[in-house]
Amino acid sequence: MRVLMTTSALEGHFFPMVPLAWALRAQGHDVLVSAPANFSDRITSAGLHAAGGVPAIAFDRFMLHDREGRRLRPPRDPRDREEFGGRAWGRLAAHSLEATLGLVDSFRPDLLICEPNEFAGPMAAASRGIPWVEHGWGIMTMPVFKLAAVTELAGELDALGLAEIPGPALRIDNCPGALRGDAAGAGLPMRYVPYNGSGVAPDWALCPEGRPKVLVTMGSLLPRFGLVDFVSLLRETAEALPKLGVDVVVGVADRIAADAGPWPPGVRTAGWLPLNAVLPACGLVVHHGGAGTTMATVLAGRPQLVLPRGLDHFTNAERVIRAGAALSVPPEQLDAGTVVDHCARLLEEPGFAERAAEVAAENLTRPTPADVARHVELFVEDGGCPGIGTRGQR
Repeated sequence: MRVLMTTSALEGHFFPMVPLAWALRAQGHDVLVSAPANFSDRITSAGLHAAGGVPAIAFDRFMLHDREGRRLRPPRDPRDREEFGGRAWGRLAAHSLEATLGLVDSFRPDLLICEPNEFAGPMAAASRGIPWVEHGWGIMTMPVFKLAAVTELAGELDALGLAEIPGPALRIDNCPGALRGDAAGAGLPMRYVPYNGSGVAPDWALCPEGRPKVLVTMGSLLPRFGLVDFVSLLRETAEALPKLGVDVVVGVADRIAADAGPWPPGVRTAGWLPLNAVLPACGLVVHHGGAGTTMATVLAGRPQLVLPRGLDHFTNAERVIRAGAALSVPPEQLDAGTVVDHCARLLEEPGFAERAAEVAAENLTRPTPADVARHVELFVEDGGCPGIGTRGQR
């Protein structure tokens, strides 16, 4: 079986797909991953083959500029931001579409597997009569973006003879029930297996000792685009947290860590590191609310403090708070003192870690990526029949 996976050039969108890609490869299937060329190194570092045909494009280029390159100002109203974001993902699909169509014609896949905000893949699949599967990010997707993307892609859809961006024949649901929203659609259940990139596990994570460790990380995008006071907040928080009797691990890019330093005693900078390799050594994680960080933390059985900034960050925070595994600080209340106070509570009250452990235990009852890979085989053998999602495992 030949499988084409499509993703935007963002770790939080691609990384949740990696375990299923590995499972398909382990069962002998040919898997190729398509994304903008500037993301190829991330794909190949995961042990997968990158197509590389989609021209490179920076996140801020399609998110903050129109097709002619004019700078756009993000709106303040959240409802307008949904429209703004959807148009941006539509622009990315328009940028990727020609190369994606060419790749489908040359690679001739039996199936496409696409992440929820990558729309060129579904359009190419529909135009060539190939079934496609939507692979979730874990906690949530952003279905509100699709309507605005359709508006942005009106010309491309018309050229392909499509009235809208087609829906998937099957959805892979990798969200534990305790984190699912009331409106979440049913799909083929799969265990969420955290993958956070390749790297070297540091000695302090393999042989933890001494005081409890608090990991502070803000992902890859926010320090560059979304949190203008990030460096000062990071510095102030890291200086204050050791007063709680903990060591602080700062997990951000070396350049950002250097801007915020020099660091006081009790603070370790770790650079960009794979979270699932270091979370067992940490008693608490402070982060921005990205789906990958949120899921990896809760499934490691660790409490978390979420400092949300973007649309999905707030929903991710809401889900883990409702599960009893986290606290959150909204942007208007964000300061180092508030962060430290919330960290003290998360460390002192065992209920947060206990609830996280319960979510992790529930996740382990779900079918593995290997189980789902076998299910996908049967799905393709049956001609991409949507009813396959309700059948038992083969």
